[in-house]
Amino acid sequence: MTFEQPLTVLIANIYLTGRSGTEIVTREVAFALLRAGHRPIVYAPGLGPIAEEIQARGIPVTDDISTIAADIDIIHGNHTQVTAIATARFPNAPALYFAHDFVAWHSAPPLLANVCRYVAVDDTVAERLQFEAGIPADRIVTLLNAVDTDRFVPGPPLPERPRRALAFAKNTQHLQAVRAACAERGIELDVIGASIGSIVSDPENLLPQYDVVFASALSALEAMACGRAVIVCDGRGLAGMARSDTWDGWRRRNFGLRVLQRRLSPGAIAAEIDRYDAADAAEISKRTRQEASMSEWLNACLSLYGGAISQHRAAPADKDALNLSLARHMQTWLPKPGPIWPWMTEREDLLGQLARVQAGLEQAELDLAELAQAKLEQAEPGPTEPEQAGLEPVEANKVVSCAQADDPERFVRLTGFSTVEHWGVWTDGDLATVEFKISSAAVPTSLRLGLVPFLHENHPEVIAELFINGMWIERRVFGPTAPGAPLFRQQDWQVALPSEAALNRSLTVGLRIENPASPLQVGLSGDRRRLGLGLCLIELGE
Repeated sequence: MTFEQPLTVLIANIYLTGRSGTEIVTREVAFALLRAGHRPIVYAPGLGPIAEEIQARGIPVTDDISTIAADIDIIHGNHTQVTAIATARFPNAPALYFAHDFVAWHSAPPLLANVCRYVAVDDTVAERLQFEAGIPADRIVTLLNAVDTDRFVPGPPLPERPRRALAFAKNTQHLQAVRAACAERGIELDVIGASIGSIVSDPENLLPQYDVVFASALSALEAMACGRAVIVCDGRGLAGMARSDTWDGWRRRNFGLRVLQRRLSPGAIAAEIDRYDAADAAEISKRTRQEASMSEWLNACLSLYGGAISQHRAAPADKDALNLSLARHMQTWLPKPGPIWPWMTEREDLLGQLARVQAGLEQAELDLAELAQAKLEQAEPGPTEPEQAGLEPVEANKVVSCAQADDPERFVRLTGFSTVEHWGVWTDGDLATVEFKISSAAVPTSLRLGLVPFLHENHPEVIAELFINGMWIERRVFGPTAPGAPLFRQQDWQVALPSEAALNRSLTVGLRIENPASPLQVGLSGDRRRLGLGLCLIELGE
């Protein structure tokens, strides 16, 4: 699309401190707009290396919205809060909101009067906009992610059999399975990513050196543009080897959450490696470069800009309506306990755990000093080191029952739970943690929790998130196992263990219950405890 004069575009991103997907996209969009003769300006409250890369091209970058003194033509918002800030600063400019993530709080759409259209990067996010945020379908457009094909160029032809592989680690739950599968197939593996402290600023130079790439989302698309065979996976799950017959469908889901439905295991990864096909990878690379190029994306984006500007000129947002929408936005995002700000409660719980740990360490030091002094005074022969105090270690493939008669607190330390009962123990409130040690006999690869969700006809589902050693693992909705089945029935939650957690020999399993309910609340009894999940057993698997 052509314009009478270059556009001044304000791109708002929540931060530019790392190399996440939206940070990369912000840089690429700014560069593409500059090449097309427009004037991009970037606003992000936190700045870092990518901000410096953008500034090095002569593009203004600021972390203070008040420093932007010129008028702008359109706001290109990537996250809810910074889009609202830009809207408040430039109330006479139209805005487009680009939604990049299905679950992240900062990707929730801002319901502001001068947001003309909501742009989803894939079909999954479009559904979030329509079915969670209630945005009408005619205000939503899907603009699939693209790759800079001038930067990500095809590498050498792939060999008949793969020899080298690269794994992206924006999370780590998949790495153990990937490492095991590559070792079994005799493939040399390298790993990069923020979660392991190995951030690469020029992946376009690295990707062509490998035959197979384990990646998701934009990184997967970039690897395809370089002609690599791509197994789509990350810590959330496995999709599989990208093939020419799955490329369309998977791209419409951004090679992300909706396609990562299979469980991660060395066997499943190895089976996908065996589907390696150099000719098919070359076909995917050709299609990626033709259909997912940044130049095509920019043309579509400029068309959206033009439509928003025309719409705004024809019917600008009413001042009172804009002020009301901003007030409602600030009210929605006012920090308070609840689902939007769970970390406020989590922070208090973690501080409490730290205080208990510190107190325990101090007491242990005193106990050890007293024991050493007593032994010196008695001068009796015997062991010179005190026996280790604390929890008994949990062995792999042995069930730890949480029933009262089995004395579970020999093995686990429970926080955020109610009193242990004859069958197990209920979570009480929004957050609960289970701490235990791992036996040195073997390195476990999985964790199984036997859970009874607190269900009732007035409370038909329990929604929970699972964390291991502070790392988010999975979100699950518990409901009746079958129509007419008893509500209080054990349901297993089994996940792969992050390799780093298993090697640490200690685990803290966190449960965040999104919708705890009391028996009093649902009309079951006068019990006021806010129940979520009943923990019956724990088992580590090899």
